Amino acid sequence: MIGSLIGSIIGYKFGGFFGLIFGAILGSQAEIWINEKLLGKPSHKAQVQNAYFEALFVTIGKLAKADGIVTKNEIRKCEAIMQHMQLNQEMRKRAIKLFNLGKQDNLDINLYLNKFTKASHGAFSMKQVFLEMLIEVASAENKINQAEMNFMYSVSDSIKFPRQIFATLIRMRGFNVNGENNGQQQYRQQNRQSNHQSSQQWQRATVTSPYQTLGVDKSDSKAVIRKAYKKLMSQHHPDKLIAKGLPPEMVDIAKTKTQNIQAAWEEVKDLRGF
Repeated sequence: MIGSLIGSIIGYKFGGFFGLIFGAILGSQAEIWINEKLLGKPSHKAQVQNAYFEALFVTIGKLAKADGIVTKNEIRKCEAIMQHMQLNQEMRKRAIKLFNLGKQDNLDINLYLNKFTKASHGAFSMKQVFLEMLIEVASAENKINQAEMNFMYSVSDSIKFPRQIFATLIRMRGFNVNGENNGQQQYRQQNRQSNHQSSQQWQRATVTSPYQTLGVDKSDSKAVIRKAYKKLMSQHHPDKLIAKGLPPEMVDIAKTKTQNIQAAWEEVKDLRGF
């Protein structure tokens, strides 16, 4: 801020209006360089990445303990996230420490959530990826219980993410408002009609449909589906997310998400003959 101001004043003196603009840019870059290289202060991007990392694993720990019991499947989900992020030994230890910290009853996670929200300047796509990671852990038992659902909604409120859109994210993962996997519901309905359901039929029933992945209905038009697809691809583009401060360890997860969105779009195109 100070560097930008000084640069703009000097620039205006020697180059008028355009000198002011150029001087402000140079002054800002110089201030960043001095803070990082000479004073050892972390850059804004580094601050966002750190706040994201801390908030993510503390909140995952609190989520896993939301119903009073941390299950083996929830631990496996957390382990899978760390593995997907390709954390080195030091970062892995830090993630586990934050996870265990989050499980403590007296911990106020809003301290971490507020820090993340403030550091990211309310970037919508960053918040969305954050909440998607929570849904991933909450669905470890193939069902989201009420305690977990309530907790995630409270997190959504804390980071100022619209509840309606968060509910859409849950539906996109194949769960209804009660946290029940739509495949499970379909399976029970079918099972009441026939007692001869095979394990293969059960597995097919629990697979999220390409329409759910895109957050659209089967009856939606090509224009609506295409718009949803493009919006999701833009929101999850790894380069854009990294530019906003997504930790580099999350890149592979963002790439996987875009691959799933692309695959869903291709499948819908084949099904609908687009």
